[in-house]
Amino acid sequence: MDALSPEEQAKFQAYIDDLNRKYQMYYPVAFWVEAILYGLYCAMFLSTMRIMIKKRPAETIASRIFLVVSILIFLLSTVHNITSISRLIRAYALLYSPPAPFVYFQNYTWWDNYAHLILQALTTWLGDYLVIYRCFLIWRRNRWVIVAPTILLIGSIGTTFVNWYWFQHPEKFTMEQILPVFYITFPLNLAQNILTTGLISWKIYKQHRETVRSGLQISAGLNLMGVIRIIVESAMLYTIETAIIIILFVLNHPAGVIVQGALCPTTGKFHIPSRLFPPVHRRPSNLHGSEKRTDMRKGIVFCLIAIRTHVARADSVARPSGYTASKCFLP
Repeated sequence: MDALSPEEQAKFQAYIDDLNRKYQMYYPVAFWVEAILYGLYCAMFLSTMRIMIKKRPAETIASRIFLVVSILIFLLSTVHNITSISRLIRAYALLYSPPAPFVYFQNYTWWDNYAHLILQALTTWLGDYLVIYRCFLIWRRNRWVIVAPTILLIGSIGTTFVNWYWFQHPEKFTMEQILPVFYITFPLNLAQNILTTGLISWKIYKQHRETVRSGLQISAGLNLMGVIRIIVESAMLYTIETAIIIILFVLNHPAGVIVQGALCPTTGKFHIPSRLFPPVHRRPSNLHGSEKRTDMRKGIVFCLIAIRTHVARADSVARPSGYTASKCFLP
């Protein structure tokens, strides 16, 4: 500051004041949004755990993976929320980085700022892993189907590691060098999310068509088209959030911190294990036909999907039906 002329100092101070006015509003809103969503996530997590424990399916390797990773996501989201509280106190109450509170959030040498980044990335990666693994299971363990989503996930991990390194060593890269890495990270996440959701939905749709052609009947009122609708609608929230972040990042708008604050609890909110597909019964006229068995008990892991499916199946059981509902909420 001493090397600047009085005019340059005045311009710099005006720039700081303008940023301070903007971020003074957006950062507290981001913390409150994350806290509210985390509260909703806690309630949904407990509800889903109750459903899972009540149904008690036979344990498999897949069910253990989903259970352990889902609990881990919840723990990471909890610690992420704790770091948000720490950042809010240290920036606004203790004013660790004068002249303005927002300056604190730009300094990633502080432990809570850096931990905040790492926790958010780990939560996203674990959620992406679960979706890719679920896609792998739904496609009958076809490794070629998940090649593209896996490459996108690896690319996202690689660019994030570069970002982490730059946050600790900003002198290693110029802004012109690091900006392309910043710009590509969230588009990779968005592309991976859309691709895996599309692959899962397409496989379920194909299963629906095969079911109709072969004369199979769904045992409860929730058919496979209903499953597709629940999957797409539930996954849409994370997709929309990521798209908004990309737009705000390109516009360099400070409101991006609000949507970023919502990402961690939102990611966790949609990654709890549940079996979505009800069993099928053959019509008598088809019993002499093909003996091909159709396994439809592998579904995507989303907490909201688990609860919505549970409610939808309960509603379908309440209606008169010639079939009985099955207990199939866990992988």
